[in-house]
Amino acid sequence: MTDEPCLFLQWDTDFFGYRIARAAVSALDDQTVKSIYNWCELHRIECLYFLAGAEDRQTIRLAENNGFRLVEIRLNMERSLRAWDPETRPRQAEDVIIRNATPEDVPVCQDIARTSYVDSRYYFDEHFSEEKWQAYYATWIKKSLQGGAELALVAEKDNQVVGYITGVLSKEKPEAMYELTGVRETARKAGVGQELFRAGLDWYVRHGIQYVWLATQGRNVPTQRMVQRNGLITRSCQLYYHKWFVD
Repeated sequence: MTDEPCLFLQWDTDFFGYRIARAAVSALDDQTVKSIYNWCELHRIECLYFLAGAEDRQTIRLAENNGFRLVEIRLNMERSLRAWDPETRPRQAEDVIIRNATPEDVPVCQDIARTSYVDSRYYFDEHFSEEKWQAYYATWIKKSLQGGAELALVAEKDNQVVGYITGVLSKEKPEAMYELTGVRETARKAGVGQELFRAGLDWYVRHGIQYVWLATQGRNVPTQRMVQRNGLITRSCQLYYHKWFVD
């Protein structure tokens, strides 16, 4: 926790055109709410992100009573990779080729990103236009493929890129987090996402990673089922709120 109750987000502010901050706390009481409101008024904040533990009854009630809007149920899922064997793990979609991403893949991956995140909290908050949230993920995947993520794989089918997956490594221990996954609409439900995910686990194991986790939305049941089939279990459940100070 920082000395202040919130953190100003310059990049989000510049990108979305609203003054945006993130709460530096995960629990609320009356005094914390007052401190957050005072800080946001002082810094002219228009939108505040707040991530709370789903088990905290007091925090949930205070968030609701103060106009925080629930935009996402976040599931954090994890598994150890000690028993994952890239040579013997299950395989499917034999017509899909997984390879490292190249700079030439950026435009097509951006196209895929623009239609891949209708489960996101930005999509479910009508303050963010469709054009803006699509551009947000297109910008994110570009940054990831240009060096922002250590893991960056794409899937090819019939000589066309139809999906991608990215992930970042911990600097302190042999852990990694999946970051972004996207599959072209016409290639979904054909095993592409499954092969990307498993190829990512292969990559992690070969790079000495022992533990992997990811965050997905409670409403994103297909992703939950896919990662559960590959041994991930729920670590925690959180609630994402947006508090707007403008109409």
